[in-house]
Amino acid sequence: VGAAAVGWNRVVAERLSSLESDTIGERVDRSLQAGRQNRLEVAIDSIPDGAATTDRDGVLTYTNLSMAAILGLPDVVHVAPDQQPDAAAPRMTDLLAKRWELPRTSPLFDADHRDRPVVAELVREERGGQRIIRVARLPIRAADGGARDSHVWTIRDVTQQKLADEMRDQFVDTATHELRTPLANIKAYAETLALADMIDMEQQKQFLNTINAEATRLARFVDDLLSVSSMEIGSLSLNKQVTDLGRLLNEVLGKVQAQMDEKQLTFDAVLPEKLPEPVLDKDKISAVLVNLLGNAVKYTRPGGRVTLRVNVTDHDIQINVEDTGFGIAEHELPRVFDKFFRGSDARVQEQSGTGLGLALAQEVVRLHGGRITVESELNKGSTFHVTLPTT
Repeated sequence: VGAAAVGWNRVVAERLSSLESDTIGERVDRSLQAGRQNRLEVAIDSIPDGAATTDRDGVLTYTNLSMAAILGLPDVVHVAPDQQPDAAAPRMTDLLAKRWELPRTSPLFDADHRDRPVVAELVREERGGQRIIRVARLPIRAADGGARDSHVWTIRDVTQQKLADEMRDQFVDTATHELRTPLANIKAYAETLALADMIDMEQQKQFLNTINAEATRLARFVDDLLSVSSMEIGSLSLNKQVTDLGRLLNEVLGKVQAQMDEKQLTFDAVLPEKLPEPVLDKDKISAVLVNLLGNAVKYTRPGGRVTLRVNVTDHDIQINVEDTGFGIAEHELPRVFDKFFRGSDARVQEQSGTGLGLALAQEVVRLHGGRITVESELNKGSTFHVTLPTT
């Protein structure tokens, strides 16, 4: 009996040890699985795109933080696989229809499309313009490769991408015009000059001046393109030197005087008695000021007013260009310095331009350690402030 008892005790001890090991192993497995799940949830919650899953009825079973914000939910949705969604849980399509004007004709509503991916773009009007999202719904595949009734959804905000595409297309159109027009003029006047015997000397001079002006316009456009390319790769450089600011301003005014005279604009220059000699890249700052004054003239009605105002302190120089022109809509002000951006105002669109000047101006001023800002009111005018260090 004693031997049997010892043997039995050994069996029980081994079994208990085995059970304890199994329990510990299961705990470790569960802990590792939970850790992996938590890391996955943290990762998915960290992405900017919305992610969600729905059951066969289109009811939300999971959302990450971004999706909850896009759909206007107070909190994320997380229904465990072994649980049923709440009876009052929202349907994905209902939320999209409510917040994003999803039309009932959308394939996202169509049951016939449940077994294949569907992508749709939705638009909502917000303060400051449209907001556009791209919604994708994909069927969740079963382990055997077959389709389930449940789906995974993703939503990406493509507003900025659409704006960039729109500005790129607009730039291509504008660039085509900016190249074609002067080339056509140069060609026409050159062909006419070939008939020199039929044209008096005064007309020949006018034609040559026109050819020179159009060639200068082309060169300026090409320079802008090259500067933007340099800006993109971070190689736009400065050639700084001590600069006579008074002479620089006079040269700038000389370049836009003819335009002001043509539109009969009143021009005011408010300058201090003594101007400093800052260390600047004279050519690039000149181009910035010519662009600002040129825009002021271009977008101001005949008979309006343009003012150049300079203030000097111990540390910086502030150059303001003011006009009584069309002004800029409030919702477009944050985009004024974006490459290729041009205002949507029809009066602005009627004027030639590439949308590069202000982007380049901002970069040049930044490289000088300064800043450029704008204040504007639609139909009342704009003021651009350029602040540069004195040294």
